[in-house]
Amino acid sequence: MKTLYLLCGLAFCGKSTLAKAIVDYLNCAYVSLDDINKERKLGFGGDGIPVEEWENTHQIAIGILENLMQLEQDIILDDTNCFRWLRDRFREVAKRHDYKSKVIYLDVPLEEIYIRMQMNEQTKKRQGIKKEIFAELIQNFHLLQEAENILLFNNEYTIKDWLETQLHSTFNNL
Repeated sequence: MKTLYLLCGLAFCGKSTLAKAIVDYLNCAYVSLDDINKERKLGFGGDGIPVEEWENTHQIAIGILENLMQLEQDIILDDTNCFRWLRDRFREVAKRHDYKSKVIYLDVPLEEIYIRMQMNEQTKKRQGIKKEIFAELIQNFHLLQEAENILLFNNEYTIKDWLETQLHSTFNNL
């Protein structure tokens, strides 16, 4: 059975980096809400995008997911997935297409995220996030529930080790 992997975590926790490693490891499809927003010329989510535009982006993402699911590909969805109702929405899409869904939660301490954000201010390697947008994300983030079928990624593993232990064993047990 094919799988939809929903990345979940705060900005600067490493979702896109992990997503790209998983794509290479599993040779699967990649869908990024940031990329969709960029194509729509909405700018970057960290700058603030109106709620109605986020909803439009999510609907576009669902269409892309459904097209990929018809091709029976495993899929990585790269987004914060900070709301339980949003994760449920994507899980419902997966279920309609006979896909399993797994949430990959990147559990990175806030202190580490702040360090990464400060380093990015100096290097400008990626788009930053406004302080008020980040504060709102933290305040409104819906914690994951055990029933959400979670794979945990944290600093105990390198990405390579996590792929070979956690993801590999999960992938083989599907």
